[in-house]
Amino acid sequence: MASDGRGLLVTALVAFGAAAAVFAWVPAVWPNPLPEGTVPPGRLPQLRAAAVAVDAACARGDLRAFAAATTPAHRDDLQRRLATLDRTLDADTLRALGADVAQAEWLDRPLLAGEVRGDRIVLAVARPAGDGAQVLAFAWDGQRLRFDGSYHAVGVRTRAAAAAAVAAGFAPAR
Repeated sequence: MASDGRGLLVTALVAFGAAAAVFAWVPAVWPNPLPEGTVPPGRLPQLRAAAVAVDAACARGDLRAFAAATTPAHRDDLQRRLATLDRTLDADTLRALGADVAQAEWLDRPLLAGEVRGDRIVLAVARPAGDGAQVLAFAWDGQRLRFDGSYHAVGVRTRAAAAAAVAAGFAPAR
C-alpha cells in the first residue's frame, strides 16, 4: 500500500515537472512593459532597441527580421507607398530604406512628447535644425515591442504641438 502512495506521488511530481517544462517554452502574452501615460525619457532605451532591430534588418535586406521587428500595419502601409513608385518590399528596397533613414538615431534626439495607451506608444522627438518633429510609433504585441512607423511632422516645434501630434498618432487609421 505504501508503495502505491509513493508511486502516485512520483507520477504526480513527474507530470508536474513535465508540464512546467512545457509551459516554460510556450509563448505567453504579457502586458505592455511601458506603463500607461507619459513616456519618461528613461524608457527610450527599450524603444531604441526595437528601432535598432528594424535598422539592422534593413541594412541586411532581411525581410524575415524586418517582419519580426515591425507591425503588419506598418508593412502594409510601406507596401502601399512603394506600389505608387512601382517598387515592392524586397531585400534591395530594405537596404535602400536603411541607407536613407535610421530609425534608432531619432531616439537620440530630445523627447518633446510621448505617450503610452494600451499596446501603443507614440513619441515626438526634435528634428535637427528645428525643422519640426519626428513622430515614431511602436506597438506591443504581447511579447515584444514592434516598430509601427515614423513621419516628419513639419510644423511641430513646441511641446504642446508635439503632444497634439502624439495624440493624433492614436487616432484610428483612415
